Amino acid sequence: MQPAEPDIPDGDRRPKAIGFVRGAVSGLDAPRHALAIERHARSLGLRYLYTVRPPQGATDPIGYALGIAAGLGAAAIVVYDLAHVDNQPARVCEDFNLETVCPPETWARVMYPAPIETGAA
Repeated sequence: MQPAEPDIPDGDRRPKAIGFVRGAVSGLDAPRHALAIERHARSLGLRYLYTVRPPQGATDPIGYALGIAAGLGAAAIVVYDLAHVDNQPARVCEDFNLETVCPPETWARVMYPAPIETGAA
């Protein structure tokens, strides 16, 4: 497996993204979905790093992709549709933005507000 952009300049500040394709979900359309995911990520101005394809028989393919995204410091995970994350965008949005190709949607990362200090002692 090779990164999509192996010679990325150090000054590239665009948010990093990975694609996520599950063969069990995409079936024979997996290559087409992977290409659509990469194109979509680039059209959004994301720095596309890699397409994750979990091993066949992985017990938690979503967790597999989340671990790789965290290790690469990705800001977003791009999927073809919500079926790739078992129609549970919240699982991804705990730590990453989720982008879908079909329909083109952004599921924003959950940001928890900072605790409010009351100043009372």
